[in-house]
Amino acid sequence: MSAMVAGDVRQVRAPADGELLGEVAALAVQAVPEVVFTARRALPDWAAAAPHARADLLLAAADELAGMVEELAVRHARESGKIAPQALHEVRGAVALLRRNAELGRMAAGELAPTGSLPGGERDITLVERVPLGVVVAVIPFNFPVELTMEKAAAALAVGNVVVVKLPPQNPLTTAAVLDVLARHLPSGVVQQVYADVPASAALCSAPGVDAVSLTGSVAAGQAVAAAAAPLLRPLHFELGGNGAAIVRADADLEHVVSESLRGRLLMNGQACAATKRLIVHRSVAAELTERLVAALAPVTPTDPLAEGALLGPLIDAASAARVETQVQWAVDAGARRVLGRAPDGAFFAPTVLADVPHQAAVLHDDEIFGPVFPVAVVDDDEQALALANDTRLRLTAAVFSADLPTALAMAGRLDFGGVVVNGTNNYRPPIVPFGGVDLAGAGREGLGWTLSELTRTKFIALRGVRPAGTVPVPATLSTGGTP
Repeated sequence: MSAMVAGDVRQVRAPADGELLGEVAALAVQAVPEVVFTARRALPDWAAAAPHARADLLLAAADELAGMVEELAVRHARESGKIAPQALHEVRGAVALLRRNAELGRMAAGELAPTGSLPGGERDITLVERVPLGVVVAVIPFNFPVELTMEKAAAALAVGNVVVVKLPPQNPLTTAAVLDVLARHLPSGVVQQVYADVPASAALCSAPGVDAVSLTGSVAAGQAVAAAAAPLLRPLHFELGGNGAAIVRADADLEHVVSESLRGRLLMNGQACAATKRLIVHRSVAAELTERLVAALAPVTPTDPLAEGALLGPLIDAASAARVETQVQWAVDAGARRVLGRAPDGAFFAPTVLADVPHQAAVLHDDEIFGPVFPVAVVDDDEQALALANDTRLRLTAAVFSADLPTALAMAGRLDFGGVVVNGTNNYRPPIVPFGGVDLAGAGREGLGWTLSELTRTKFIALRGVRPAGTVPVPATLSTGGTP
């Protein structure tokens, strides 16, 4: 692997069957200064390079990766448990993100501040440009590692940052292979990758010489990095998950609700931050919607992610499946009814529907379930639905299903989330929207152009007294006191 500092060797196994897929060397805490030193040594030349030169190198890497998409997708499905079509879509999307960010970096330009509008500034020209933050650590999660590596690293690199990518702990191999290709096309030290446990990761994120951290992961991971980096007051760019709600009004098209809910919730086997994790349903349609969910999900059996026609693969590991089962049992203990689902088999977790979930149950607030679980809560009106939806600190995305578009739009305006979708899954993330959350769901936004802005800062350069001096002629009628 490129730019990897050797340490303890860890095995990587397929979540579906435990097959050994490879090994990875872990970063030792004492090796962190060397990683940062390498990055800082590479920074001046890369930051000073012409934007078109950086873009050309990134595009050359994208061209090579485009020829490896199918191979990488199979490896990604095997290693992550993601079904093959989703893995292929992710890898293709990652290549597209690399290309689009390269072009954005090529065309990035500043603007002029209107200092000429101020008395005494008439002869000044003030340039405002965006400059790189410096050394950026990108912490990558297991659920969309290839795509999020390009979401963060490609944007950072395109505008002159150097990047250290902290690989996902459960499934680092495919992301490492992608970074190997990227590193071959870039000057030494501009992009590095490390596999790190919690102590080494904390040491890296808080190391002197690191200028910013961009992390997608759990709330606990974000809090740990924020605490470690607090003394240095460096920029932190976080996406930390969500407990997204979908409000289903009495006039909603229930067939459409079921279709959209499955499409969003089963993505990455239920391990997507923006998925609908709570269905808040009007009492008049709650029973019917629950029946429709059970009927649609009953035939869905988790299986090998590379199997023909697979709709659902395993969770990332058996421990994650056990955790989801514990959360389901907590909801049942609180009064919910498990009307579909069963205990996990290793990492395989079958779709689960929880009916009549009481409003006080933790799953309806801050207990985010990372698995294919569909909790249904019953409400009597829109006000109750909005109050329950907003009663979480994990406000990433939400949805409203209704045939009454003005009412749905008004409700969307009252949902205090990073994004709201009307009549669609709230697992909605086209690359051009500013994706991010509120409160514990994160800080900052990701997306084409948005990530680039987060990983740069403004700098102004004022040129004093360079414009020609001039005066505004006074109309003769005003200077003489005459009338037209």
